[in-house]
Amino acid sequence: MAQISIPDDQINDAVLAIVKNLDLVPREDLRAYCPPLDEVRKDYFMNHSKPWIRNLIFDRFPETLDVNGGWAINPSGREPGMRGTFVKFSQMKEWLAEHDNEIDWYEKLAI
Repeated sequence: MAQISIPDDQINDAVLAIVKNLDLVPREDLRAYCPPLDEVRKDYFMNHSKPWIRNLIFDRFPETLDVNGGWAINPSGREPGMRGTFVKFSQMKEWLAEHDNEIDWYEKLAI
């Protein structure tokens, strides 16, 4: 029995067409990545505490909230059925880059 060889680019094109047709998102596509807030605090929020981020980012910038089309999912961390706050990673990175000058990263949290 003779073996038929299918070129890799033909296989890749077929797989990509199926992924697109089924509306699947590849793993490496960060648009679908929603890590917990704890995972990104150190690298993207100068290691500020969750209360600092909630008060000085989420409360001051309501556009960050998922319910307003933003990137912070369950910002209070208290929504029923969901434990903790999660972020839409690529949207969060883009927003933080655009609003960096509006955030006082050295402001103290009121006690």
